[in-house]
Amino acid sequence: MKLLTCAFFPLLLLGFAGGAYGQAAAEDEAIYVFQRFLSSFTNLDVDGIVTLFSEDAIFWGTGSKILVEDTAGIREYFSAIGARPPGQTVASALEYSVLVLSEDSVLVSGMWQVVSEGQVRGTPLRLSMGLALRNGEWKIVQFHNSRVPD
Repeated sequence: MKLLTCAFFPLLLLGFAGGAYGQAAAEDEAIYVFQRFLSSFTNLDVDGIVTLFSEDAIFWGTGSKILVEDTAGIREYFSAIGARPPGQTVASALEYSVLVLSEDSVLVSGMWQVVSEGQVRGTPLRLSMGLALRNGEWKIVQFHNSRVPD
């Protein structure tokens, strides 16, 4: 019995450590995807933004009049940023919280801003983003963005 306990206890600890590590890794990956979104937006990289979304993502953009449910609609929504001159705006996080639901499912909620060239302050925007691990890659599966009410 003592041998069984000695063999079982390290496996039990590994299980707890694996779960904690998995959740920490999920949080890190969610933050990384959010930062990639901001970087792609700043760099007017529509392809970079679209590749962050899963094929079945649901999407409410700030100016969306209908719920977008495919990457073609997401590409169409962000195509307007590709028409701007480079360097015109910078997107950055203001504050956010990450809620790890599981090792393969995370929610990000917070605020970000878009600052126009020559300005000190930008337009603050609210963000809710659901991410899921899909085929080994973290993808945005739900996205909602809106202006902060006056």
